[in-house]
Amino acid sequence: MENTTKSVTLSSFVYIDKIDSFKRYLFNKFGITEDKIFQYSYDEKDKKILTFIIYLNQNEKVDIGAFYPSTIIVHKKGECFYTINALNLLIEKISGSDIGNLNYKEFKINWDEYQNQIILVKHKELKIMTINRDFS
Repeated sequence: MENTTKSVTLSSFVYIDKIDSFKRYLFNKFGITEDKIFQYSYDEKDKKILTFIIYLNQNEKVDIGAFYPSTIIVHKKGECFYTINALNLLIEKISGSDIGNLNYKEFKINWDEYQNQIILVKHKELKIMTINRDFS
């Protein structure tokens, strides 16, 4: 049987003064080179969002909380990052329907409206933040 891998996109919220050590950590733990780590600015001036992909064997799991406390699994559509829970809340907000009457998989999102944003759930509330990629 062939051993296949899956990719998992992660976003970490990192204090600016910890970015270099975090990048070294990613290289040492996963072999992720700096050119595969993307950095974004957002409304918190003392932190940046770093996104990167790790590769796992098909049945392998990673404990994200133990990996780095402010890291989340995200999905990407164009230049929009989102969590599944946030996507579900966004669908509920846009549709205005009762939760039980929604077909989440069939609901169409106009992703053009959410480019250069990250969509999260914070304290059970939908949070949509503008992000700007840092090219340095």
